[in-house]
Amino acid sequence: MCRRCVTGNSVFGRGDPRFLLDESLAPPVARALQLVGYDIQDVVTVFGSRGVKDPEIIEWCREEGVVWIHADDRARKQHKALLQRSGTNTLWIKRPRGHMSGKEQLRIIAFVLPKLMARFEKRPSVRHYRATALNDESTPSLREVDL
Repeated sequence: MCRRCVTGNSVFGRGDPRFLLDESLAPPVARALQLVGYDIQDVVTVFGSRGVKDPEIIEWCREEGVVWIHADDRARKQHKALLQRSGTNTLWIKRPRGHMSGKEQLRIIAFVLPKLMARFEKRPSVRHYRATALNDESTPSLREVDL
């Protein structure tokens, strides 16, 4: 993967932002989003193995100017200080009842990514967002989140 220019907290360099899909989400979601033009990879593809620790992912995202998409609420709380220091941008997918099918993950992420990109451009100082949907038929929401 090539490096992109990162200015301040912005994930925008030359072109659209890049995304990294965490192991807490289904890897086929990244492949589906690639097919429609998003610059997104999954953790196993990037790191070549499973079980990569969150601090390593956060640091890699910071260095590469990549938005970390994850569904791990524990990581958001446990690595709060690291996320704040690093300036890494995140999209937390909130899974009602702790489980969500790959199909539902794809529906939510595909719906919110254009909105997320617009928000990062308008307000680069806001780095953390949460996306969720109440059920399979509800419109996904995207909200700023404080760590």
